[in-house]
Amino acid sequence: MAKNLIEYEKSAEAKQWISDESAEQEKRYQQIVQDMDDLSDERDVWVEKFFERIQTRGFNVHYDNRRQIPDDELPTRPDRPFKVVF
Repeated sequence: MAKNLIEYEKSAEAKQWISDESAEQEKRYQQIVQDMDDLSDERDVWVEKFFERIQTRGFNVHYDNRRQIPDDELPTRPDRPFKVVF
């Protein structure tokens, strides 16, 4: 983290506000993580349907040109939990 070039002191009220805000943000973050974890089974189905779709219908490469993806070009599932970035 960058070094503070201007030294100042926070009031007790400001420190309390920062502490309260941090706690609320952490609580919201944990709820989002829980919601994303709850969707993991459904997300796996979405991924499988997407892979099926790009193998059968393909996807648009340019305008109306479609390309179907062969099995060997599909990514393999990693051995770690699915990470959702938000």
